[in-house]
Amino acid sequence: MRTFRNVFSHLSIIFSGLFITLTILNQYNPGMGFLTSTVSMVFIFLFCLSVVALAVATIMDNRKHAKHMHHRAEEAARWKKISSNNQRPPQK
Repeated sequence: MRTFRNVFSHLSIIFSGLFITLTILNQYNPGMGFLTSTVSMVFIFLFCLSVVALAVATIMDNRKHAKHMHHRAEEAARWKKISSNNQRPPQK
């Protein structure tokens, strides 16, 4: 899952840089139609897919981590209860 998130994080950065560049180029030369061409539409679609995949992977990882931490807290409480019940009686 970490590799998946790592790849899609990098893809999102790459596509963001691409769209910043296309926006600047479109401002200086709107006649070229950088943001209205078929290629830019494909890039926009791929960017959206990579961001959605990254968001889903992050949500899944966060839920997995929360579940793991909940189990650890339950286990710690169980061990604390066991250790408090096994106290030695005071010696005379």
